[in-house]
This record gives sequence, C-alpha cells and structure tokens, in this order.
Amino acid sequence: MRNRIRPQAFITHILIIIICFISIYPVFIMVSGALKTATELTYNVSGFPRQPTAENFFRLINFNGGLVLRTFGNSVFVSSCYTILVVIIASLAGFAFAKYKFPGRDALFILLLVTMMIPTELNITPLYLIFSKIKWLNTYYVQIFPGIANVFSMFLMRQYMLTIPDSLIEAARIDGAGDFFTFRCIILPISTPAIGALAILQFLSKWNELIMPRITLTKQELMPIMLILPTLNELDYARAVPWELVLAGCTLVTIPLIIVFLLFQNKFLASVTLGAVKG
Repeated sequence: MRNRIRPQAFITHILIIIICFISIYPVFIMVSGALKTATELTYNVSGFPRQPTAENFFRLINFNGGLVLRTFGNSVFVSSCYTILVVIIASLAGFAFAKYKFPGRDALFILLLVTMMIPTELNITPLYLIFSKIKWLNTYYVQIFPGIANVFSMFLMRQYMLTIPDSLIEAARIDGAGDFFTFRCIILPISTPAIGALAILQFLSKWNELIMPRITLTKQELMPIMLILPTLNELDYARAVPWELVLAGCTLVTIPLIIVFLLFQNKFLASVTLGAVKG
C-alpha cells in the first residue's frame, strides 16, 4: 500500500514553507536591491535584477572617503576581540562555578544572576561617567572591554560544564595533570558545542550593538558600521533616499554574520540537539 500523507503532516509542511518564505523574502529584497541601479529599483522592487551590477558596493566603499570600509573594519575588529575575550572568561568562570567548591560559590553565582535582571539602560549614565573619568571615550577600549565578564555567558558555560563527569577531572588529577592543563586539554575540547553557540550569540550581539557606541563615540573613524549606515539616508536632502546604497550596506553587514555562523554551525547545532538523544 502507498503511504498516505496525513492531514496534520501536510498542514505542518505548508506552514513551514510559508514561514520560510516570510523569513527569506526580505533577505531576497535586500540582496537583489543591492544589485540594481537606482532607476531599476524604482520600477522593479521585488523582482530579480535584470542587469545585476556591483556599482552600488563600489559607491558604498568610496562613500565619504572610505568611511564605510573603515567602520566595517572597526566592527570586525571589535566584535572579534570581544567574542574571543567573552569566550575565554566565560569558559574559565563556568569551569570554576561548575567544578570547584569554595565558600560562597552558590551565593556568588546567584548574585551574578540577579544582575541580569537590571535593565542595561539603567547602567548607561554611571558607565558613561566611569568611562569619562578613565578617558576611555572615543577609544577601542570602550567598545571591547565593557561586558566581557558576561553573566549570561558564564551561566551558559557553567550549565554545560555541569554535565561533564567529575570522573574525567579526577582521572586527570591522578595522572598528575594540573588545573590549567585539565581545563585546556579536557574541558575545552568537550565544551566546543557550547563554545560555538556562545561565539555566535556574542558576535551577533556585539555586531548589532547600537546604544553604547552612539553614546561613547563621537569620532566617525572609530565608530562601528552600524552607526554609519543610517547616515546613508542623509546623503542629499534634495534627492530621494538612495535605497540602492542602503540595501548594499545592509547586505555588506550581513556577510560577517553569515561567515561566523558557517564557521560555528556544527557546534551550534550540536549544542541545540544536546540531550535530545540519550543512550
């Protein structure tokens, strides 16, 4: 007998297709619009580009003396350094909270979790005053170092490392391995799924950050690209908004995010499915 398609499965597949289309269609509009001229974009907004061109990207690179390219490099540098530091600190802290026993460990961890309940906006004024006092305004320091002791990241790594059997650490200590060697050669390789997920989330968060850079930076050459893209709408008030440049800029800023996801996708998916199948 032929396998009959159940109504529930058919409806589920239709809904999945619709959701995928809704999610992908704006991306298609963005990429296709970036490859169109201003003239074509006015009468062919949602279709494929008839004569694809990379002129918009060259115009974008040359915008304001190469400011977009400079700020794009700033975003890559800042987001990469920030992500690396967060992963290192969160891994060390997660290991300590998960596998070490010291007085006040649980109370300290709960206190850290409580700080997650405080809205970020409430910290803007005191942080600005602190950065002003230590002369970090308009520097790369103010973009990289604040937030590297990320409580959410520590929580994520701690919860993952709690699943690692203590017998592995005890066996390493019996063989004469020190704490750092155990962490580097045993704990970190096992924790790569959590590290991959953490790297994607933190890179995405820093890349899209807008509020703190807008407050702490006034020099355009130090700004991330997310602060420069909105200025493309203000190129010339006498003309219409150059949407082809805006779409080209939006396409440009998504490229590093796609690259990071492709680099860590296997680890990310492994962290998502962790525990779904038990032996």
